[in-house]
Amino acid sequence: MPQVIEFPALGVEARATLLLLAKVARETPPAGEPFGAFRSRLRAVKLWDRERPAVPLRVLGVGGATVVPSAFMQTLAAAKTDDDALDVIADRLLELNPFLFKSVFDLVEQRAHGKDEISKYLQSFAYRGKPPSRPDLESFFLALIAAGVYRVLGIALVHGPRADRLKATIAGLDVDELLENPTPFAEPVIPIAGDEEAGDAPAAVIDAGTAATLSAVAAASPEPPASSPLPPFLRHLAGAAGARSPRGRDRVTPVSRFAAGFSDEILEETTTRMGAWWKETPGASPLYTPADFGFDPETWVEGADEVIYRIAVAAALVFRLETDRDGVIRAYRALDQAKVLGDLYHGTVPESLPAQVDARALMLASLAARRCAETPELASSIEQQKTAAEAFAALDAALGRGLFRIELHWMLGMLGQLGVIRFDDLGELASLPHRLVRDTLFRLGFLATPYASDGAALVAAARAARRAAGADPADEILSRFALAAGCAYDCPNRRTCEYPCRERLE
Repeated sequence: MPQVIEFPALGVEARATLLLLAKVARETPPAGEPFGAFRSRLRAVKLWDRERPAVPLRVLGVGGATVVPSAFMQTLAAAKTDDDALDVIADRLLELNPFLFKSVFDLVEQRAHGKDEISKYLQSFAYRGKPPSRPDLESFFLALIAAGVYRVLGIALVHGPRADRLKATIAGLDVDELLENPTPFAEPVIPIAGDEEAGDAPAAVIDAGTAATLSAVAAASPEPPASSPLPPFLRHLAGAAGARSPRGRDRVTPVSRFAAGFSDEILEETTTRMGAWWKETPGASPLYTPADFGFDPETWVEGADEVIYRIAVAAALVFRLETDRDGVIRAYRALDQAKVLGDLYHGTVPESLPAQVDARALMLASLAARRCAETPELASSIEQQKTAAEAFAALDAALGRGLFRIELHWMLGMLGQLGVIRFDDLGELASLPHRLVRDTLFRLGFLATPYASDGAALVAAARAARRAAGADPADEILSRFALAAGCAYDCPNRRTCEYPCRERLE
């Protein structure tokens, strides 16, 4: 019996997102296609998860260098109506984890159950399978609600219009037989090295002359550092887990106060406690400044769009280059001193590439150049906006679309440091809503979901980070808080922690 316990995040429009699976299935050639092309289509419809790439592939039942439609995809592609497609998807969810599906189905058939109640059951000794994390369980619920297996009644789940077609199948499942015959799915093969968001095919976006130089530069590029559980832009926090813990400082907040939800009062208490801990914690790590990359207000006046491009390159290096702060600055300056940045911005092939130019940095700079060339008046558009949220939307429309996500918040912050934009809400959006921050915000009740499938969700997470931390740099405060407190799903401290947290509700 397979026990898949990870499910794709569906966002607000869960039904529409599920139906995009059918679109992907129909557009996949029967003979297969290169993995990069398939991944690009998943990304285009917001179904690719760079942090958990195996999750959508496992659901679709595909993988490998050439992606050939699985039996599930073939059945889904043959669905004639949306209702038929949702039936196929519901059957697939049952196939992925029959024991989880049956356990939840039987609970809800007895009577209406709230999500928290179901979650507690799945985490208890009474449930004999592997329980999913709460975020994945939420995704599981959303998928089944969207597929019509369940519907929401108040705060509880009850059987929906498509539950009847599954009753006979589920009734025929033998629990003991399922548990005694484990037949897990093979893990999908992901034939990619490096960052999933760096782009699918550099040759498609880099001119021929630049592409021809990549192999010559690669031999001179330094090897990436050893792997780390933290992404490159958070590696400086590696020692934060040993810092003074924010736990054990205050009275425990009774679970009864937040069992029905995280009220504003509860959230404000969390912010106050976190702020008191932060005041006694050594200051934040050095941030990147405009001077690190040679940006200044005068260059903005002389060529604002080129400054936007150069900030985009810096952002790409910060988040995509496997190196520390000094390595990022060194890679950027090598590109600048070799006049590569100016050549790429103006659409010309660099005359020469010194050995110190990093091949991956060159590729990222080329990707940014192509995207910036498509929106030549981006700087003017940003200046005309009235809020940071509107400026973010302009950046997202120009540089998002599968290229930049969290980098856009970093770019806004850099423009704010330069003083070329001044929005009242800039501080709210300059926080970096990376996954560690979103997970922490979700557990503490500031976010309803840790997933962020689009720019609007990232903006909401950035604002929640500022609210939770109560000060800047909000993302740094929350990250160091989580590491020092040992925050995690299935948290080992849930019995002793005084903070209001979803983990304590389990």
